[in-house]
Amino acid sequence: MTELTQRLVTFIQDNLVLDGDDIKVDETTPLLVSGLLDSLRTARLLNFLRKDVGVPIPAAKLDPDNFKDVATIVAMVRELESV
Repeated sequence: MTELTQRLVTFIQDNLVLDGDDIKVDETTPLLVSGLLDSLRTARLLNFLRKDVGVPIPAAKLDPDNFKDVATIVAMVRELESV
């Protein structure tokens, strides 16, 4: 697991999983299907990516296909870093 993957998994587990939810997040946990990402949580995730990871996500990338799971988010961030 890469450092970015681990940071995202930890952030999501610590900040987006509600107390009492029995969800263990890993790089393949379906974030949208499981209900982990709603509009408020997505905003918190985008803020984390911008401030802590240093990669702002442009509006053109705000597609559900880019937020299926941690692995797809990491792939999108890597793509944006290489531009």
